[in-house]
Amino acid sequence: MGKLVNNSAAREINVACLGMLVLDVFGKPIDRFPAKGTSEYFDTLEIHPGGCTYNTGVDAGWLGVRVSVLGMLGADPFGDLIVQALGREGVNTAGACRSSEASAAFSFGMVPGDGQRRIYHTLGASRTYGLGDVDREIIAGSKILHVAGASLMPALDGIPTVELLRFARANGTLTSLDPVVREGSADAILPCLPYLDAFLPNCDESIHITGLHRPEDQLGFYLDAGTRWVGIKLGEKGCLVGNGKETVRLGIYDVPVLDTCGAGDAFMAGFLYGLSQDRGMRRCALFATATAAFCVRAIGTTTAIPSAKTVLGFMEQEETVISAAG
Repeated sequence: MGKLVNNSAAREINVACLGMLVLDVFGKPIDRFPAKGTSEYFDTLEIHPGGCTYNTGVDAGWLGVRVSVLGMLGADPFGDLIVQALGREGVNTAGACRSSEASAAFSFGMVPGDGQRRIYHTLGASRTYGLGDVDREIIAGSKILHVAGASLMPALDGIPTVELLRFARANGTLTSLDPVVREGSADAILPCLPYLDAFLPNCDESIHITGLHRPEDQLGFYLDAGTRWVGIKLGEKGCLVGNGKETVRLGIYDVPVLDTCGAGDAFMAGFLYGLSQDRGMRRCALFATATAAFCVRAIGTTTAIPSAKTVLGFMEQEETVISAAG
């Protein structure tokens, strides 16, 4: 199976992870909305740095990838919390910009007793993050550029992102993108497809982007558009990956599931690790599946990600539940 190999000299950074950096606040339990002019009460409040850029970058770092994060934060205590958390995780923050005009992107999650959270989100400083803010030297010095949260950065989405992807490829940097589905997101993502070495949306996201419902059709759509490696994440049914020459169906690992939050970001981090090690498509997808299996076994988006050595040992001992032909 073919490999996506970066033939340039050794790079200082394995992955430049560019996109949304978010402060997540969760209140629980919240089972009722107060009537206007009244109050309701909840027991606990939790504050966590998050967003797909943070989660993917931190997960990749735990696997052993050298990561630099690029994005826009507010020059406020919210932004300080995110930068400090990234520093504790060993992630390079030289490419994180600070804005004095807006606070960090912010999510407030209302978590009821049954755990089915509702989330309000504001784009915050990420709304202003544009081409002029991106440190291109970091991209040119990285083996992979991964754009996380495409469609949530209005000053960068669409053609400006295409320009960054083209710049990355011109400098021998592999390209990857992770979408977030919202109104208009297809318009931001479709122009990027010909400039992507790897694209791994889930099936629901792909329905929104392509209008197609079968994973096989979605995969073909992206490959026809010019993306080199495509993976369709199918949740508990595994994933479908293809490169135009070969299509592989992989299942999931049979592990106890405590929390699925962040599983998609963990999968992405695992795939990026494989790319950084010049692995073949199937091996990248299998490593990604194993990384996600560690994520779901603990509460929290990044708490259970181990070293790559531990993931590889797990893969040697365990088999996926659904066969490649399943």
